[in-house]
Order: sequence, then C-alpha cells, then structure tokens
Amino acid sequence: MSSRSIKRLAGASGLAVLAVWLVLTLGRSNPRSTFEHLIVKPVPSSVDSIEEGSFRTLDSVFRVLRFKIGALDVRRILDSQGYKPVGKEELQRWDSQAGQMVSITQKEYLQHWEGRVQALTKLRVHFTKDWQAYKLTEGHGQKYLFCNTNSSETVFVADAH
Repeated sequence: MSSRSIKRLAGASGLAVLAVWLVLTLGRSNPRSTFEHLIVKPVPSSVDSIEEGSFRTLDSVFRVLRFKIGALDVRRILDSQGYKPVGKEELQRWDSQAGQMVSITQKEYLQHWEGRVQALTKLRVHFTKDWQAYKLTEGHGQKYLFCNTNSSETVFVADAH
C-alpha cells in the first residue's frame, strides 16, 4: 500500500469517526427536550427531577421518563390529550396453562410494569396501590402515565412497535 493510499484511508477513517461522534452527540436528547417531544411543550413549571431511560430494537422503542409534577398539570395533560384510566382490557395476561387470557389485579398490573421499566431502562420505579395508570393509544404505540396519588411522582412510558 502506498503512502498516498494510507493517507486516504486514515482521512476516511477520521471522517467516519467524526461522523459517528456527531450522530451520537447531536442525536442525544436531554430529558427536558424528550419531555417536550413526548408529553407536552412547553414543560409545565411544576415539573422537576426528570430522569430518562430507553430501550430500542430494530422495530420498537420503549422510552420512560420519571419526574415530579403538580397535580393540576397532570390533570391538564390527561384531559387535553385524551388519556383514559386503564380499563379491564389492560388488566389481563396470557396464561399458557389455560391457553387463554386471564384477569389480573391492579397490583399485578403495576408489578408487571415496574419490572418491565426496570429491566429495559434500568430506572428504579416502585409502583404501589397508591399509583393510578392512564393510557393513550397513538398510531402504532401507546403512551402511559403512572401517577402516585399521594405525591407528585409520575412515570411516563412510550411503547411503540
């Protein structure tokens, strides 16, 4: 290989590294901009302590935001966007022994989501009986808001396939 070929290869490699760095750097969003993109813009003034986690595959994305928000702002988001409380159709799981869907309790439902959020995003959440779940279906995905009725803690999940 000639020195000219080596210089071209080095230059091309350098450009490729720069391109990857730019994509990774510019492609990263901060939790506040993710909140604006997925939930509401502008971010309500009562929102604080936003944490973000995500899991992506070739054909799906699972994004989670954990934050604190005032009760009035939660109500505005739920009402303006059309979220509905999770109904009986959500409170089911597949029972392989019975070969059919079976009903589950609100506690089991919240435990399922707690485990899913922690396993896929490494965000620590703990849902108890004090949490209420809301759902909004959009296109090929669902959005969920899990709200602690005794505090300002809220967890948002976007699950698209």
